[in-house]
Amino acid sequence: MRNTSTQDTLLCLISHAIGYPKPLPDDIYDVDWDKVIRDAARNGVAQLAFSGYVKSGLNNDPDCKLNSREMRRLKLTWMGLEIPQRKKYQQQLAVLTKLTKFYEKHGIEVQVLKGYPLSLCYPDPELRTASDIDIYCGKDYKRSNELIEQTGIKIDYSEHKHSTFMIDGLPVENHHSFLNVHGHKSSAEIERELEEHLPWDEAHTLLYLLRHSAENFTASQATLRQVIDCGLFASKHSSKIDWQWLTDIMERTGMRAYFDVVSAICVENLGFDISLFPEYCIAPDMLQRSLNDIITPEFSDEHPANIFSEMCYKLRRWRSNTWKHRIVYAKETLAGTFLTQLWSHLLKPSSIAFGMK
Repeated sequence: MRNTSTQDTLLCLISHAIGYPKPLPDDIYDVDWDKVIRDAARNGVAQLAFSGYVKSGLNNDPDCKLNSREMRRLKLTWMGLEIPQRKKYQQQLAVLTKLTKFYEKHGIEVQVLKGYPLSLCYPDPELRTASDIDIYCGKDYKRSNELIEQTGIKIDYSEHKHSTFMIDGLPVENHHSFLNVHGHKSSAEIERELEEHLPWDEAHTLLYLLRHSAENFTASQATLRQVIDCGLFASKHSSKIDWQWLTDIMERTGMRAYFDVVSAICVENLGFDISLFPEYCIAPDMLQRSLNDIITPEFSDEHPANIFSEMCYKLRRWRSNTWKHRIVYAKETLAGTFLTQLWSHLLKPSSIAFGMK
């Protein structure tokens, strides 16, 4: 009997954590738990996976080797990740509250992107990890930055779509646009759709989540958490989402295949009810390769330390990820995409160094 892959185990644990439990694999007792935990951490779902470990009953199963004396330290380390995660969640909520009140005093309305609103779709909101706080101030973008700078806080403007600053030790991304409209022609089209329909309904919110995760996917930066975000949001609001409209815009902008990948992972690998999603069609080998790349990217994300090496690194990454182009940017040619992204970097040269050590 073959050993259960760490991937199968991780996905099964998450299915239990989010309320769509899949049967435990027969040979789960032979899994490499160290790799399960490392993959979970890399994908931002370590605490969620441990919740699934408890809910599945494995925590009290004497035959599970993670409960053995030899692996006790590893299990305690995994279990201990929950405390700082809950603390960080509360810190981010406090900063978000403080920031929105600050802007409200100056007549600026803040839209919170991803983060806290998405956490409310989780069975336990505090178990959704988040690295930063994303906000959108619309036409008040410039003024909102000026107000922050007047308090003595420095702002980083090196990215196209947002500025970045620190509040009480936590990073905040203040979005000028929802997407990097200079990177792809289809991004500009979706950006217009998002800006013209504020405040968003459920379909536009899911469109943003899908596009954001799709762009990360092409850059080997997508995570299971982003897929779960889409799945749980769709699950909570399925009856309110205009699925025909969403499917049409996916077709029009060339990312229908990515929509199908996310839907298939949610249903086939994470246990979501198939009735929650529109019909999807994706080749099994492409689905598996996409899932593999999300959990453990084919191209390493270890950035070099100098600008020339970083430029070479990003070129190699772009070439390595061209297979994803037909999944996310099917309406754009590779040559056209390369020139568009080159122009994007020339418009803001500081973006070339983004991600460097």
